Amino acid sequence: MITGILFTLLFNNVLFFIENYRGLEIQRKMIYFWGIASIVLSYACMFLFHLSVPLFSIFVTGGIGIIINLTIYQNLELQKIYTRSLLVIFLFFFSSFVEIIPILIFRIDLDTMSTVTSSYLSLFSQVFLVIILIAIYWSELKAEFQVFWKNRMKNLDIGFKYWFLGFIVMAVSNFLIAFLLPKAVAGNEESVREIIYASPWISLISTGFLAPFIEEITFRKAFRNMISNDTLFILISGLIFGSLHVVLSIRSLYDIAFLVPYCSLGIAFGFIYAKTKTVFSSITVHTLHNLATTLLVIASSLVIVC
Repeated sequence: MITGILFTLLFNNVLFFIENYRGLEIQRKMIYFWGIASIVLSYACMFLFHLSVPLFSIFVTGGIGIIINLTIYQNLELQKIYTRSLLVIFLFFFSSFVEIIPILIFRIDLDTMSTVTSSYLSLFSQVFLVIILIAIYWSELKAEFQVFWKNRMKNLDIGFKYWFLGFIVMAVSNFLIAFLLPKAVAGNEESVREIIYASPWISLISTGFLAPFIEEITFRKAFRNMISNDTLFILISGLIFGSLHVVLSIRSLYDIAFLVPYCSLGIAFGFIYAKTKTVFSSITVHTLHNLATTLLVIASSLVIVC
């Protein structure tokens, strides 16, 4: 469903690209027409990628696409903001496709590929995405870094306060899940641990530094540009951030419970950005959180080996 929404919204924005570069005046009926056409195009792409297409998802994606286009209708600045943010979100979901470059160059056999090789491929796609994100938001990132650095102690103080609250909720909810729902499994955490055990130092760079930057630019910066209301921004960005850490690795209904701990941190990071007005506050706190957890996993693996 998420894939369908992304495809539909991006196809919808083709109209505004045409209008901006050719000076055409788009009529409302054209938005409705292209909204329906974009549904067909987006799900044709999903069919090519052999992805499932639920009927409910088709109606939701089409409706969201048309509503957003009507909202930004005849607002050139808003069109650019939405298009750029959607592009960033789209790149986040599909950046792994660039892994095909080293796969073809080094003729890597996917059937016999080791976890270490997979880690290198993931690192390659992350570096690629970081470069693209910096290029897209270069001027805004420079301005926000100045805001962060000018009041760095205050921003970090706010950041750690909200992170601590989110961490408490995460820790308590994890304890309750383990106690009340022993069958629940944090699939995302298990897969991350496996990768860290296999290639600890690559994981330290990937999970500790690159992932926080990518996720904060995607779920905080891109979402903030589209959603001006603080409450909506914090909830939507936090819930989507947390959901993606759970939904993609669900094995049973019990696993849905892990939405609480993951979303709590996502909401905390959203608060940090909303309060400090600079994404570097949430990037810094997110990075320190990931570094600490990654180092703890590496340390535990060394203890086990000893």
